[in-house]
Amino acid sequence: MGCCPLCLGPMLQFELQRLKHKDVRQRRMAVRRLFEIDDSTALTAFIELLEADDDWFVEKAIDAIRRWVDSSHRKEVVMLSVRSETRLRHLAAELSPRVGVEALPILSTLCSDTENSVRREAWKSRLKVDAGTIPVAIENEDHVIRKMATSHSGDTDILERMLSDEHLRVREAALDQMMSIGHSPALLNQLLDGPLRNKAAKLRLPLLIESGETSMIARLCTDPDSAMRNLIAKNLYDVDWLSWNDVVDAARESTDPLLLPQLLRSRREPEAAAIQHDLLLNGRPSSRARILEHLHGRPIPESILKLLPSLSEDSDLLIAQSASSLMADSRALETDA
Repeated sequence: MGCCPLCLGPMLQFELQRLKHKDVRQRRMAVRRLFEIDDSTALTAFIELLEADDDWFVEKAIDAIRRWVDSSHRKEVVMLSVRSETRLRHLAAELSPRVGVEALPILSTLCSDTENSVRREAWKSRLKVDAGTIPVAIENEDHVIRKMATSHSGDTDILERMLSDEHLRVREAALDQMMSIGHSPALLNQLLDGPLRNKAAKLRLPLLIESGETSMIARLCTDPDSAMRNLIAKNLYDVDWLSWNDVVDAARESTDPLLLPQLLRSRREPEAAAIQHDLLLNGRPSSRARILEHLHGRPIPESILKLLPSLSEDSDLLIAQSASSLMADSRALETDA
């Protein structure tokens, strides 16, 4: 329920007095009403509740501090930063950015706190307030802090350096930042064989294609997951990759039987038809089935039409059904013609 301006003062005073009532039920009602009134002048009274024996009141005090502390409350943040309770020092670290650059001395202390969670929160806030501290943060022994610092950096030298960090999450943060600023150095090639290969490939593939580094593209074709398969197909869609023998060979021998059929899906060249023909004769069952699936609703090369009768009797039911369906489609088109 809202409060009119004329009655807000008296109501606030009444609830602040009730906050000291000996009956705990009255005190709890006062807390709830003060949150409804939502006047930051009640902050001092809530800070006193940090000393309460009842943890419910302590938690409400923390909620009030989190709600009402602003740039004018540096003293209150300093007070929190030297408390013995970990959660209050953590709160000080969390709220410090609201104080601005005046919080830097507070954060400098909290960045060396004995508790890991406080240190991490302090570094998180410090990086928000002062980006100039990034070179210091990337040297921290805690990989979470190095990751945060890397995520705040737009310095390409720093990002390239962090690609060699010992921790995967830091390397990933560097790669994410490079993606956000469009930085794609050749150094990323070293990630194309690791756990970050898909992200690295998203950055590098267009440049590999442009520069004709087909050996690197062929490497990506050897054992792609479904995401990599889609990425390769998207980037090669309007590229004359059929003339790149190493890429064609890698796609043929790929651990992913669906890669080559997907690459061939949009191609109409005789070379593409020849590869499809070969796959239908000698390919893995899933490759053969996908080739037939992609031919539905499209002009079918004569060489493949001749294979359909024998494929319609294939021991693989899916291949046989697809071939029979294509034969029926072909006959229907001939009748219409």
